[in-house]
Amino acid sequence: MEIGIALVFIGAAITAVLGFAGSAIGMGYAGQAASGVVGEKPSLFGKMLLMQALPGSQGIYGLVGAFLILSFSGVLGSDASLVIDTATGMKYLFAGLPIGISGLISGIYQGIVAASGISLIAKDESNMGRAIVLAVMVETWAIFGVLISFILLISIV
Repeated sequence: MEIGIALVFIGAAITAVLGFAGSAIGMGYAGQAASGVVGEKPSLFGKMLLMQALPGSQGIYGLVGAFLILSFSGVLGSDASLVIDTATGMKYLFAGLPIGISGLISGIYQGIVAASGISLIAKDESNMGRAIVLAVMVETWAIFGVLISFILLISIV
């Protein structure tokens, strides 16, 4: 019976950590590109910071996913008598995977696209909107991951 609760915690942790990792890696790619541009054009710092921040949303999705898993499972705010069987614990673990995996992959690739967008902005500042749109397109898949995880969570009985 304790295994079920442990699986809930594992699911929440995996969901959060994968989202955090995707954001950190993606923001690292964009930050490297931004640093090169700011060294040459310090006036572009604000625009570079915005582009670097874009992949950070996947970490937020991972955090929200972990909170939803803990909340839906009843672990948050429960007393010590909460019982979750192993099968139900596995459901919560698997329900977090779409958020975590899509956050990891889309965060990394959004960072790569943001880094390319940073180069585009460095050449011509009027390309800022285009660069943002191109980077945000990758995030669509993280949003779908959140949606699927939410559907899975509300389906657990």
